[in-house]
Amino acid sequence: MKRSIAFVCLASCLFWAAGIASAQMKWNEQNYRNLTDASSAATVAPGTRITIANWQKYKSFLPVSLWAAFSGAYQFHVTADPEYTIVVKPTTHFAMPQKWKEDGERYGGQTRLERTAQGGYIMHNWVAGPPFPNPSGPTEGIEIMYNAWTPLRPFNMHSLSDGWLVDKYGNRTQNTSDDSFFQLSHLSEPGMPVNMPYAGGMFYVSRFMVLEPEQSKYTTQLQSQPDNPTRVPETYVFLPSLRRSLRLSSAARCSPILGTDWVQDDNAWNPPYFEVAFLGEKKVLTNVQDPDQAFNAKAYVGISDPTSGAFPGWPKAGTGHFEPRTMDIIDLRWMPTMGPYCFSHRVFYVDRETWVPMMIDEYDNEGKLWKFGWNKYAPLEFHGSPFLFLDGYSAPQMIDFQNSHTTIGWATRPTIDDQVPGPYRDVAVLSSPGGLDRILQ
Repeated sequence: MKRSIAFVCLASCLFWAAGIASAQMKWNEQNYRNLTDASSAATVAPGTRITIANWQKYKSFLPVSLWAAFSGAYQFHVTADPEYTIVVKPTTHFAMPQKWKEDGERYGGQTRLERTAQGGYIMHNWVAGPPFPNPSGPTEGIEIMYNAWTPLRPFNMHSLSDGWLVDKYGNRTQNTSDDSFFQLSHLSEPGMPVNMPYAGGMFYVSRFMVLEPEQSKYTTQLQSQPDNPTRVPETYVFLPSLRRSLRLSSAARCSPILGTDWVQDDNAWNPPYFEVAFLGEKKVLTNVQDPDQAFNAKAYVGISDPTSGAFPGWPKAGTGHFEPRTMDIIDLRWMPTMGPYCFSHRVFYVDRETWVPMMIDEYDNEGKLWKFGWNKYAPLEFHGSPFLFLDGYSAPQMIDFQNSHTTIGWATRPTIDDQVPGPYRDVAVLSSPGGLDRILQ
């Protein structure tokens, strides 16, 4: 009897898996071009509630990876449960911080693009502010890419993050990390220099130190993005068992970041190595979280819940909302001359108002949808005004649709500049590889 039950289960599971595999989404540029144009009078009225029952009606306003979530073609999917309801509210406008705006107006006209021998473009003469405040013309997509590579970042930002790795069986593994982000060059901070004297040719640096589980405590990754976009990012990992740090290979673009679903190129990457297609300026329903609720594990499905849920990491209804925002859609394709790469297409949804890439669709080398980078943002106060920051997320997430695996975190409310706790203010030390040697002192 047990053998027959197992056989029936095996047969049905294989049938289900085959159905899922055959329904997987594949690369189709037209999917993105068919999204609603920003110039269109069509919109989604505030108060609209989008569910599994009516999502097709609003498909042209939804990110393509959410088509996958609503389609039921993957194990991680949206259900009829009320917590997955998309509630639409009016568009929020975030005024560009004054210094960043002034720097863009002052220096934007001198930024130029130069074609490289490999066929990409390198940016020259960028000082501060958006390098291309008004992208246009035949290189519009390239200009948008560089704006997305250089969005406004504070000099110093710090938070703690609880991360969860969730597999196809609903098993959850937790870790806690101490996260710092430093912008060392091209600063638009009142009363600060444009470039810090210790920048050493680096644009920005991220630092992730594991606090839990105990067996991995103090393992730390430091990744530095050179100011020169053709220079490969430098990545170091401090291993407490060896009491020293190791420099990772520059070819490790597709290696996981500390065992998560993110790869190194999701954090720091080289714009000149990509061909770029501009797929249009679109109205896209985008999640914006309530800052009073967002920095709480209870705001997201499957973190503080008894089970992981059908779509772990989904922002629960009532903790934020979705709003139509103007997004520049660009498709980044790795240049074959640069050797093998993990993705055939990386599609960025770049917020036109803040230049933050709010979401990223990533396709494997067979053109099948693979991953969805979906960081949930809540506005943070910056010099008296609310704004969205690339690293100021309330819940970072990378979803692996193909392998039914995801890394989802929730962060404490980030502190910025003068708010950053004292031990994290020594940026000159913390942003350098040499600073890793002090971790166990």
